[in-house]
Amino acid sequence: MKKNKIVLILFLVLILLLGLFVTKQNKNKSSNTNEDKKLLVTLVLDKGGVNDESFNQLAWEGAKKAKEEYGVEVKYLESKQESDYTTNIETAVDLNSDLIIGIGFNLSKAIEDAALSYPDQKFAIIDGSFKTVPKNVSNISFSESEAGYLTGLVAGKTSKTNKFGFIGGMQVPAVLHFKEGFEKGIKESNPNADLVVQYANSFVDASKGKAIAQQMYNNGIDIIMTAGGGVNNGVYETGLENGKYAVAVDMAQNHISPNVILTSALKNVDVGVKLTIKELKDGNFKGGNTTEYNIKNDGVGYEKTKLIPDDIIKFVDSKKESMKNNKKRKDDIEINDIIFLFFQ
Repeated sequence: MKKNKIVLILFLVLILLLGLFVTKQNKNKSSNTNEDKKLLVTLVLDKGGVNDESFNQLAWEGAKKAKEEYGVEVKYLESKQESDYTTNIETAVDLNSDLIIGIGFNLSKAIEDAALSYPDQKFAIIDGSFKTVPKNVSNISFSESEAGYLTGLVAGKTSKTNKFGFIGGMQVPAVLHFKEGFEKGIKESNPNADLVVQYANSFVDASKGKAIAQQMYNNGIDIIMTAGGGVNNGVYETGLENGKYAVAVDMAQNHISPNVILTSALKNVDVGVKLTIKELKDGNFKGGNTTEYNIKNDGVGYEKTKLIPDDIIKFVDSKKESMKNNKKRKDDIEINDIIFLFFQ
C-alpha cells in the first residue's frame, strides 16, 4: 500500500513537471512569434503618385531608409483623388498597420476622422492641420520659414535687378511660411529688394504658373520663388524661355531645369518620416503633439547648385550654422519680421 502511494506521488509530480515544461515551451514559442513579427508602417500618399518629385517621393524614401535601419515593414497606398484618402486609410487599418502616416496637408480631415474612429490605432501626418491634434496622432511639421529664409539669402545676393517674385499655389500655412522666410532672406541680404507676390489658386495648373511668371519676368523680376506644386512646372518653363531664375521648394529640384532652378528650399520629409518610425520602433511614439523639424535637427535646408557662387554659399552656410547653434532660430526670424514690418 505504501509502495502504491509512492508511485502515485511520483506520477503526479511527473505530470506536474510535464505541464510546466509544456507551458514554458508555449511561452517561448509565443515570445519568438512576437519577436519575429515586424512592425508594419503604411504610408497613405497624396495625389501625384510615389514619384511626384515632392512629399510622396521623399516620404517613401524615408520609409525605405527606416526599413533598412530599423527592420520594419513598409508599404504605401496611392491616392488618385480625394475620396481615396479615407478608403486607403481603411485599407491600412485592415492590414493591421502599427502606424499609418498620411502624406500632406490635404489628408488632415481624413486622418482626424480615422483617429476618432480607431482610438487604438497610431497615426502620423506630414503638415497636418488640426484645432487640437488627436491623442493618437503625431503631427510632423517643418519650419518652411527657415528654409525659405536660406533661399532668400541666396536670391538676394544673386539678383541683378533687385526685383523678386513669389508665386504660391494657395494661401495655406506652408506656402505662407515659405513666402515669409523668403522675403526676410532677400531683404536681409539685399536691402534694395522688392518682392511681388501672387497666388495661382491651384496646385496643379502649370499654365497659370507660366502666365504669372511671364508677367513677372516682363516687369523686370529676375528671380521667382514658386511654391505651387504642379504650378511650378510652368514657372520653370518660363524661366528657361526668358533666361531667368526660379527658386523651388520641398526637395532638390535643380536636376529638373539645371539652368533655371537657382536653389530649392528643402523640407526633409524623409528625415521626419524616418525619425517618426524610429520613435515607434523604440517605443517612444507619442500622439497628441506636433514635432517640428527645422535647421537645428536637419529637418530643413537649401539646395547647393552650380549656379550659386562659392562666396554666396559660404555666406549662407555661416548664417545657417549660427541658426543651428541657437544664435538665430525660427522665433528670432519671426520677431525680426514683426520689428521689420513695424518700421516700414
